[in-house]
Amino acid sequence: MDSDHLAFSGHDQVAEDQQPCLQTTHTDLFLALARDSADIFWLVTSTGDFEASCATSWKDFTGQTAEFSMGGGWMESIHPQDRAKNQAAFLQSLITQHATEIECRLKRHDGVYRLLRLRYIPVKKANGDMAQVIACGHDMSEKPRQQQLSEEQTQLAMGTAKIGLWNWDMRTNELILTDQCKALFGFLPRDTVSYEQLLAAIYPNDLDQRDQAIQESLRAGSEYSVDYRTIYPDQTVHWLTVRGRWLYDEQGFPTHMIAAVMDITSIKQAETQHAETTSKLASILESISDAFFMIDNQWRYIYVNSQAEKLLEKKITELLGQHIEQATPAFADPFFHRKFQKAVSTQQAQHFEAFSVPQKKWFELHVYPSSEGLSVYYQDITERKRVDRALRESEMKFRRFVESNIVGVLVADIYGNIYEANQAYLLMTGYSTEELTSQEIQWTSLTIQDSLPRQAQAIEEFLATGVSKPFELTIRHKDGKLVPIMMAIAQLKSSSTLSVAIVMDISARKEVEQQKDVFLSIASHELRTPLTVIKGTLQLIQRRMKRMAALPESKNPAMETVQHKNAEDLAHALRQIDAQARLVNDLLDVSRITVDKLELTNQRFDLVKLIYETVEDLRATTPGRTLKLLMSPKKKTFVHADPDRIAQVISNYVTNAIKYSDPERPIRIGLHNNGECVRVWVQDKGPGLTEEAQAQIWKRFYQLKETSTSSDNKQGLGLGLYICQTIIQRHHGEVGVDSVLGKGSTFWFTLPLKVRKTP
Repeated sequence: MDSDHLAFSGHDQVAEDQQPCLQTTHTDLFLALARDSADIFWLVTSTGDFEASCATSWKDFTGQTAEFSMGGGWMESIHPQDRAKNQAAFLQSLITQHATEIECRLKRHDGVYRLLRLRYIPVKKANGDMAQVIACGHDMSEKPRQQQLSEEQTQLAMGTAKIGLWNWDMRTNELILTDQCKALFGFLPRDTVSYEQLLAAIYPNDLDQRDQAIQESLRAGSEYSVDYRTIYPDQTVHWLTVRGRWLYDEQGFPTHMIAAVMDITSIKQAETQHAETTSKLASILESISDAFFMIDNQWRYIYVNSQAEKLLEKKITELLGQHIEQATPAFADPFFHRKFQKAVSTQQAQHFEAFSVPQKKWFELHVYPSSEGLSVYYQDITERKRVDRALRESEMKFRRFVESNIVGVLVADIYGNIYEANQAYLLMTGYSTEELTSQEIQWTSLTIQDSLPRQAQAIEEFLATGVSKPFELTIRHKDGKLVPIMMAIAQLKSSSTLSVAIVMDISARKEVEQQKDVFLSIASHELRTPLTVIKGTLQLIQRRMKRMAALPESKNPAMETVQHKNAEDLAHALRQIDAQARLVNDLLDVSRITVDKLELTNQRFDLVKLIYETVEDLRATTPGRTLKLLMSPKKKTFVHADPDRIAQVISNYVTNAIKYSDPERPIRIGLHNNGECVRVWVQDKGPGLTEEAQAQIWKRFYQLKETSTSSDNKQGLGLGLYICQTIIQRHHGEVGVDSVLGKGSTFWFTLPLKVRKTP
C-alpha cells in the first residue's frame, strides 16, 4: 500500500496511473483488513463529516454511537487542546493530497485519553480528486502491530471489488463478457450480449466520446480509457469507467481488445459534491479572520489565504513556492525561526506572541507541524495589545476608586462568596476583611427575608445580561441593626459568575422618605377636614339659592341673572373642591400603601355594570367630551374584587385620557373576557408616549410634560397611575399601556375571573 494514498494495483488490464481508488468502490474486505491493522479506524468525508458505514472500530474504541459522531461530532472525542492541530492535519491532507501524521489524545470508552499516532490518508478517486479520508490510529502505549497487507490479501480484496472484464474480437465482432461485466451494463448473466447490444446500452450522448477514445488509442497505440454512462432496462443511468489494451497480430494490426469495467456512479455523483466541498474549504480558509498559510519541508509557501496576503503585505503570486524567510523578512527573525524549528523537531504545536520589527506590529501565531510541513494561523494583535494596555491603566484607576472608599465595592460571585471588599463596605456590614473573605459569611446571607425576592431577581438579570440595574435591599449589620442599601452588579469576566458590586448606604435617604411619607399622611388628613366642611357649606348655599329662585319676588330679569351667575360660580367652586379632594385622597392612598395598610373590601359584582356607572358619572362632569362604551350592558361579567377601588382605577384611566387628548376625538372604553381573566382598556387619540415615558409612568410622583392637547393647565401629583398599579396588583392583576407617538395610547388592566385570596 502506498504511504500517501490508496490506489489499485495488480491487474495487467488496467493502467497503473489510471487506476481508481479503493475507497470509492466496493471495499468491504479491504476495510475489514485495514480495520484489523489499526487500533482504531474510521472514515471522514472531504467535508469533515463522519461516515457511519465504518463506525464499528470507532464505537469499540470510543464508545460513541454513529448517530453521536455524525457530522463533526466525532471531534468531541479528541482532546480539546488537540482539536486545532487535527483540523489542520485534516485540511493539509486534502490540500496537498498526501497523508499527514500527528500525535493526539483520543478519549476511550472508559473516559481515559489515550495517546495515538494518528494518520490521515486521503483517498483518491478515478480522476485523481479526493473523495474521502481514512483515519488510522495506533495506541502508542501498546506494542505496535504489523500493518502491512500481503500481496495475496490485496489481490483478494481486488477480487471482491466487482470489476467486469470483456474480450472483443475485432475480426469476428465477437464479444465475450464476464457475468460481472454483463451486470455492470444492466444485462443478466444468462444473456448473450452482442457488440451491437452493448453499444445500444451506452447513453446516446456518450457514443461520440467512446468512439473518439477508441480512435485515439488506436492512432497512438496507447491504452484505451474512457468514462461513459449506460442505461439499465429500468431506465436508470449508471456511470462506467473502461480501461483496455489492444492485442496485435504479427503484422501489427489490432485483433482484440481486453478491458476492465467498473461502476463509478458513486464517484461521479460525488464529483459535484467534491467540487462544492473544495470550493467550500477554499471559501472557509478565505473567509476566516485569521491569516493562514502552509509551508512544506523545504520551508516554501504552498498555500496562502487572502488574509495572510494582507498581513504579509505581499501578493500570493510573490509568495507561493518561495522560501519563507526570503519572501517574508519578518519571519527571518531568529525568534520566529526558533519557534518554527521547534515545532518541526518536536512535532508539537507552538503557540506564541511576537513583535515584528519590520512591520512594527504584534502577532499571535499558532503553528501546527505535520510530516509534510507546517500549518500556521496568525493574526495581528497590535490593537489588542493596545487595548490590554489601556485596560491595565483602567484597572489601576478602578483600584484607586475602590481604595477611595467613596462607595462600597466588593468582588464576589452569585453564590455569595466574597473575594475582596473595600473599607466602605466593611463599615456598612460591621465585619472585618478576614471575616468576609473567609467564606464563612456570604453577602447573600446578610440580606433580610423581605429583600430576598428582589435579590433573586437581580441575580437572574445578571445571569441573563451580565449586569443588573441598581436595586434596593436591606441587610443586617453585624450588631443586628438594619441597613438599607442600593446595589448594582456587573460581570467581572465574560461567561463568568464572578462579579464586581457597587454598594451605597441609603439610610439617610430612606429616613428622609419616611419623614416625607409621615408628612404626607398628616397633611392629607389635615387638609381633608376643611375641604369637607367647605364643600358642605357650598352645597348648603346651593340648595338655599334654589329655594330662593322659586320665590315669586325672584322672578325678575336682574335677579335671575345674579342667581344664574352665582349658580355657575358655586358649581365651579364645587368642581375645584372635588379636584382637591382627589389629590388629598391620592396622598392618603399613598400613605396607606407605604405602610401596607391599603384595605380592600372584595365582593362579587358585575364589572360591566360598574364600568357603565363610572363612565356615566364622568359624562356628567365632562359634558363636552364623547365617551364611547364598546360593550353590551346585557353581557354581564362577574368578578370578585373591591368595586370602589376598581371604579377608582377606571375613573383615573378615563380622566387621564380626557386630559391628554384632543377634545374633538372620542374616548373609547372596552372589555375583553378570555375565560381566564378580564381585560379592561381605555383608548385615546392623544399624542402618545415615548418608550421612556411608558416605562416611567407607573412610578410614584412621575409627571408627564404638558402637551398641546392637554385639556387644562393643572399638573397633578403624579400618583394616580402608581395607585392604580398597586390596586390592580393587590387584586392579582396586571396593568400596562400600548402607545405609539402621534397615534394615541391604550391603558389597560386585567383581573382574574377565579377568586384568589388577597394577602
